[in-house]
Amino acid sequence: MSDKIAVIGDIDTVTGFRLVGVSECATPKSPDETRELLHSFFRDPSMGLIIITEPLAQEVEDTVVELSQSPVPVILLISDRTGSTGTYEAILKELIRRAVGIEINI
Repeated sequence: MSDKIAVIGDIDTVTGFRLVGVSECATPKSPDETRELLHSFFRDPSMGLIIITEPLAQEVEDTVVELSQSPVPVILLISDRTGSTGTYEAILKELIRRAVGIEINI
């Protein structure tokens, strides 16, 4: 059963999710740590959703694209308190390009 949620983000984002009951939260200090966390959460068979802030996802975009090709757990990019960086659109375009073989403007 894929019912757990994990959040990877800045302290403000993580604190907000902790307040609503998400226990699997992390604030990585480096891109390598972000990659390790993504892989760790991804390997958990009970994990259904991994939420990551766009600025952190941008630093490890290759890993996010690679892991997003699997249907579960779902990796969801959210903006942090500074707003959207456009990383979500870039990753979505790459996933579509890989799926259909051509680049599509979104």
